[in-house]
Amino acid sequence: MSGRTLTWIVDRHTGQLTVEGLDATEARALAGDLLPAPRAVNCARPLDPPPLPPYGTGPAGDGPTLRVVRLYHGLVVEGPGRRSVLQLGGCEHSCTGCFSEETHPLDSGVALPLPAVVAALLAPAGVPRDGITVLGGEPLLQPAGLAALLRALKGAGQHITLYTGYTLAALARRPDPLVREILALTDLLVDGRYVAALADGAGEWRGSRNQRIIPAPGDAARHLSTGRQFGAS
Repeated sequence: MSGRTLTWIVDRHTGQLTVEGLDATEARALAGDLLPAPRAVNCARPLDPPPLPPYGTGPAGDGPTLRVVRLYHGLVVEGPGRRSVLQLGGCEHSCTGCFSEETHPLDSGVALPLPAVVAALLAPAGVPRDGITVLGGEPLLQPAGLAALLRALKGAGQHITLYTGYTLAALARRPDPLVREILALTDLLVDGRYVAALADGAGEWRGSRNQRIIPAPGDAARHLSTGRQFGAS
């Protein structure tokens, strides 16, 4: 493991240890005499996801809905701190080696009304909570519902991390005002497709090295439109 960067994250609320940069065999070899048997966790692949809120049947009313595959709490690998996570269905990127291929069909997941999704994301089960992460699938395939969700979450004072397979430059070129609003409501954007050949050494919160962590993506998109540079890691 010489030259490899390992990230060790301890959830102060539960005491759970998450290590990024090791597979299960390497983890056992390194600390098997000190720690319980490891279990693999990956992007959008929590250990024990709870069932979705029981709102998937019956009329959703006239308000916005979102197609939801998973909703879970207490994750420390999908954005800063301890987060509640929403995984949306539908994706057209078809990234080879994707860990969430079940989210690719456009009809994947369950259509849930926005109030049910907001209530579940802000439920006491996620406390303490440092923010909300939205990933997919491809969240930008549901722009109306996503924009409405982010408005509600920002109104509740939540920090928003958003994952997308599109690059910020591609999103900045879109004329859709909903896309601009989504970027403006997002605190931290992780952009770019997953590239399996670039997975090693991707770093915290990213699946592959091509992906970037972009704070204040709304501001960054405006900079791009005027030819200026923006900060990303």
